Amino acid sequence: MMVAAAMMAAMSLSLTSCKEKGKSPTPQPAEANVEKENTENGTETYFEAIDNYLTEQIASHYAEGEKIGDATSGVVCIPCHTIVGVDEQDSTDIKVWGDYWVFNYRLSGDTLKCVSGGSHPGLMHVRQTGGHFEVTAFDGVEDGSRFLPSARRIFAGHFADFQKIAADEKNRQQVRTAAVAAYAEQHHLAATMYQDYGWPPVKF
Repeated sequence: MMVAAAMMAAMSLSLTSCKEKGKSPTPQPAEANVEKENTENGTETYFEAIDNYLTEQIASHYAEGEKIGDATSGVVCIPCHTIVGVDEQDSTDIKVWGDYWVFNYRLSGDTLKCVSGGSHPGLMHVRQTGGHFEVTAFDGVEDGSRFLPSARRIFAGHFADFQKIAADEKNRQQVRTAAVAAYAEQHHLAATMYQDYGWPPVKF
């Protein structure tokens, strides 16, 4: 689901072409999100399951774009998110509310150039089986005139926190930059920056 036009404008990004137990934590710094997305002491976390879901089930619906300049690799998806609230009381249905984003990039020289992407705020349902986690369902906020009503319904008691997080462009940029930097390091990419169409590159 693409984010509503007003939210897209607030992002100050050109995505048209580029394309915890019942509590509400404050927006977390980028470093904290990256740590949670990685496995901890060799144990899988539900943040990894969420990233897999975003990459496999959502990012695949976006256009891969044309080959860019001297691009030598295919499209890579680097999701990022800021968690709004988590309810872990039921291991068969862990609820994770978040401001979720997916971005597809092509590597051109030392720059990961964004070719598609969008916002998918909502509620992830995660099932834990032993040390394994998997997303079983996703309640996504709707588009257009249904954006606010559906966001109120899905986030419920977390709605005010979601609004604060969604409006925090600086934190979102930090989270995204940290996610891209971690991906580039993990996959040994030559990238030192990423770039949205029509915007200057962002170094990491």
